[in-house]
Amino acid sequence: MTRLPATVPAADLPGDGVPIRPAATVLIVDDRPDLQVVMMRRSATSSFVADHTVFPGGRVEDSDSDPAWGPILLGRDEGGMGLIPGSDGDGHGHRVAAARETLEEVGLLIGTGADQLLERRVGVEQGEVGFVDAVAEAGGGLDVSGIVPVARWVTPPGPNKRYDTYFFAARPGTGLEPVADGREAVEVGWVRPAEALDRWDSGELTMISPTISMLQLLSGFTSADDVLEAARRGAEPVQARVLVDPPHGPGASWVWWPGDAGYDDAETVATMGWMWISQPPVVGSTA
Repeated sequence: MTRLPATVPAADLPGDGVPIRPAATVLIVDDRPDLQVVMMRRSATSSFVADHTVFPGGRVEDSDSDPAWGPILLGRDEGGMGLIPGSDGDGHGHRVAAARETLEEVGLLIGTGADQLLERRVGVEQGEVGFVDAVAEAGGGLDVSGIVPVARWVTPPGPNKRYDTYFFAARPGTGLEPVADGREAVEVGWVRPAEALDRWDSGELTMISPTISMLQLLSGFTSADDVLEAARRGAEPVQARVLVDPPHGPGASWVWWPGDAGYDDAETVATMGWMWISQPPVVGSTA
């Protein structure tokens, strides 16, 4: 894999005949009282990363960019949308998808405090009601200013499904606890980033490189406010590398960023993973 800029358009990504679909994933962070993040385990029957521990997220649907969002989509010029490199269009559909998937998979609200949306959760997930219609009926609109982009990861050639995924940081609405939908998410909960890395290191959790890298990133922060402040400040995008022969068995890998010892070693290869958050991650340790 050659080094590519984070601004590479989706149409110019290395292809293998498998369509590369747009997707959004959310690092839902909060202080409980120390920094924790919502993680879920995907169903063992899932067609993509089955039985893996991931952050909430999924495909960006056409409906996430429906013109009907116009009058009820708030904060569209805030939250660092200009920091999304290589995204098609204005990127607002990605943030709408992030909010929708969060509601569907784990029953949390981001960008809205309208608890009435929880009553429409199943209907939205099953396609019986559009997310835009549910938000409009609940009132208050969807404020995407607090859904801030931090990274982009593209599935490499090989798997039968590929995604061009933008990662966002956000805080949840107050007074709610995550509840798995039982379909895509079979387990969900809050976890300290370092604890999740330790559980991956011990073999208890199965995770892929993007998830590992984002946990390494979060482990360098002490509060949710710090994460979101750093995300809004942004930084020059940097590209990740992974070990060719990872030490934790098939599918696992260490993730390295510029400045890490061994980043340019022959044992590492460039990924289609980029990050643009102002504080560098703590990499190379699961402690």
